[in-house]
Amino acid sequence: MKAEQLNSVENPQVTPELWQSLPNAPGVYLMKASDGTAIYVGKAIRLRSRVRSYFREKSAHALTSQMMRYVTEIDYIVTETEVEALILENNLIKAHQPRYNVKLKDDKRYPYLCVTVNEPFPRIHITRKAENDGARYFGPFVHVRSTRQVLKQLTKLFPIRTCTLPLTETENRYRVCLDYHIGRCPGPCADKIDVPDYDKIVQKVCQFLSGNTDAVVKELTEQMQAAAEALDFETAAKYRDTLKDVQQAITTQNMDSVSAADEDVIGIAARTDVACVQLLRVRDGKLLEREHYYLNDADPESLATGLNAFISQYYQNAVFVPKTVVLPMPIASMELIEDWLSEKRGSRVGLHVPRAGRLRKLQTLASKNAEILLTQREQNVVYSSGVEPALVELQELLGLKHPLRRIEAYDISNLGDRFAVGSMVVLEDGKPASGEYRRFKIRSVEGQNDFAMMQEVITRRFRRALADDEKFNKLPDLMLIDGGKGQLSAAQAAMKTFASSHLPDIPMIALAKRVEEIFVPGKSDSIVLREDNPTLHMIQRLRDEAHRFAVTYHRRLRQKSLSESVLDEIPNLGPKRKQALLRHFGSIEAIREASLDELLSVKGIPRSVAENIRKHL
Repeated sequence: MKAEQLNSVENPQVTPELWQSLPNAPGVYLMKASDGTAIYVGKAIRLRSRVRSYFREKSAHALTSQMMRYVTEIDYIVTETEVEALILENNLIKAHQPRYNVKLKDDKRYPYLCVTVNEPFPRIHITRKAENDGARYFGPFVHVRSTRQVLKQLTKLFPIRTCTLPLTETENRYRVCLDYHIGRCPGPCADKIDVPDYDKIVQKVCQFLSGNTDAVVKELTEQMQAAAEALDFETAAKYRDTLKDVQQAITTQNMDSVSAADEDVIGIAARTDVACVQLLRVRDGKLLEREHYYLNDADPESLATGLNAFISQYYQNAVFVPKTVVLPMPIASMELIEDWLSEKRGSRVGLHVPRAGRLRKLQTLASKNAEILLTQREQNVVYSSGVEPALVELQELLGLKHPLRRIEAYDISNLGDRFAVGSMVVLEDGKPASGEYRRFKIRSVEGQNDFAMMQEVITRRFRRALADDEKFNKLPDLMLIDGGKGQLSAAQAAMKTFASSHLPDIPMIALAKRVEEIFVPGKSDSIVLREDNPTLHMIQRLRDEAHRFAVTYHRRLRQKSLSESVLDEIPNLGPKRKQALLRHFGSIEAIREASLDELLSVKGIPRSVAENIRKHL
């Protein structure tokens, strides 16, 4: 596509709304022109932060400024890792040939590790071209140097030949090379090993390259630590660098496959009566694009029904039906649908619900993207530019003279009188200001007294504002209290303690969950808005965000206390051993489910302590 073929929009549509709802997760973004054509593809560790950088007042690059004149839409695909984003970016650039991307003319590919299992004595080597020749290919890998280091490390741990000699099963009469003498090859070229024993080595190599790398990583880690304890820091550094290379090169990715399969990978997520279906298109083993659809009147408790309806309607008019359709769950009449799709394709089509492996990871990725899209859709109702009329309506509804530039919402979360916390979340100009969020650990209230806890939170918040604390010196135009008249009265009582100070009179409202009614101080009757009112949606979302922020902090404190108290009861389990267990397993539940052998695999945990852990948990 040539630049003059694009329709310049002189930036009226290139607004912050294009990036503000993007997730801060690794992935790939596609800048699109008004006709839907992708004109630039990029990768990012954090999508929102990266895309936001394009909307600065003046770009350092003239080409970027030129490109942004044509951008009217930004699409994205979330990935699990930066490596996946890099490979997906490469695939999308080759597929779309975007106008503003630099494109290689030689179509250079990422390297693979090839194990020639189609030979009597398989060898291993690096290649940039994966073929359907009976050999096993692992990759693609992103870092070529790291791939070479992995190959070198592999031959140390699992001696497998790297030469190109044409060997037969028996009667090989070549002279052994240096690799044999240093233990990196068992010498099949001189019949020093037979085929069955050599195959065992090959199997271990393939297991390692398939992801079973724990033994290798553990051995390198132990060697590095032993060298460090012996004060041999130079050797320890070498082991550290080798370990880094191995971990970097074996990073799993799902964006590219050696196979030439055509697959549609489907994920689904639902909220109330709306579901989002995410379809990832894999062509020739490469993830090339995504599509998403919303299903109205969907039942979150019966996603399989909505999924069934989507498949029937989507593939009814589909131009192309792939060989495999990957689903998140079984659906009704799977065999009947397979027969129908097979008839449309002209060859056999399979509906597959993967339990593990590459397809399972892709399906999980599809469901994750569907969940993000649903969240983005909800936030767009509340936090996009379309929320400004809702702010105006709320201002008029409350009879306020000043615009509502900043709204603060407060909530309390507790379990009896334990781990009581409060939260403050902020909406600025209709958008969440997460950097202004604050949390409070309740200090002065004994027992379960939500009203007193709300008073403490409000008092502490504005006391710090009066003390000119920079974290609290911005004052709200409106306060939103989660609860009914009781919580609202508690907040009012807290604000009255500042009557003699120079603190301005700040209006407040409360939102009760029972029928979503709004209470205003001094008015006996509540305000009830229609369920589809954007102003109500905005208040609900802000209230729910305050609740989420409080509950997250409450759970963190409770989990920390639970972890410490449960492990403290186990004899001979000191702080270092507790830290080692939690670092290794990640949670108390994982420690509880661990076998005795798994516990013994943690450094510093002897058998007696491992048996005590099993006994107590």
